[in-house]
Amino acid sequence: MTFEAKHGTAIGSGAENQDLALTGADWALVLDGANPPAGVDTGCSHGVAWIVDRLGAHLGAGLDGAGTLAAILREAVIATVADHGPGCDTAHPRSPGATVALARLVGDDLEWLVLGDAAILFEDTTGRVAVETDLRVNELPEPPDTAEGLEAFIARYRNQPGGAWFAGAVPEAADHAFTGRQPIAELRRILLCTNGITRLTGRYDYRDADLMTLATTNRGPEALIDAVRGAELTDPDPQRWEGKRHDDATAVVVDLH
Repeated sequence: MTFEAKHGTAIGSGAENQDLALTGADWALVLDGANPPAGVDTGCSHGVAWIVDRLGAHLGAGLDGAGTLAAILREAVIATVADHGPGCDTAHPRSPGATVALARLVGDDLEWLVLGDAAILFEDTTGRVAVETDLRVNELPEPPDTAEGLEAFIARYRNQPGGAWFAGAVPEAADHAFTGRQPIAELRRILLCTNGITRLTGRYDYRDADLMTLATTNRGPEALIDAVRGAELTDPDPQRWEGKRHDDATAVVVDLH
């Protein structure tokens, strides 16, 4: 069994790319920084891209070793918290974090994990495509309009039971990730991507199978990035969507032979 990965990433409308893609001999990951509004106190002197970079480095080191993906994510968060130093309040409700998608070969299985709205698409040997993601953030109540109410809302639901979980500052977030295993013999390829890519299916009427088809062209993940940028630029009413017009967009496609 071989693990052949291609990845691509593109910055969105922000000042820096807060996504990250990494691959190893038998693993792949994507991270998407969860960015608070500009000017909001996070209790941290580091930017979101710094958090993503440190978390990715610790995950990469862990994925080359043993342990479950959830355990590796937990240890990576603990190590990232230690990287901050005493000047940062990582217990702050708005402390920077990231969504996560991980996949790794373990014996005859593919082990996977998702936390937040990053996604993993699985194409089986019959060509059927299934997706795993974590959309708990979309199931929260509508946040209040006032600043005081919003802060209380975030403190209640961010990295709290019954809320939405992000990696970066709370090791317990790893215990709330969605995880699973699939026999490698049943799979043809997988696609890991941030929500800057999956807005193709969420906004622009692409199917999951369309994303996999694009990812397996000669241009690989770059074809997905081109598709999402083209859809955003030709959108007749981009103001109807929340968030940036162009989000950071990152994907890794892995052929399993």
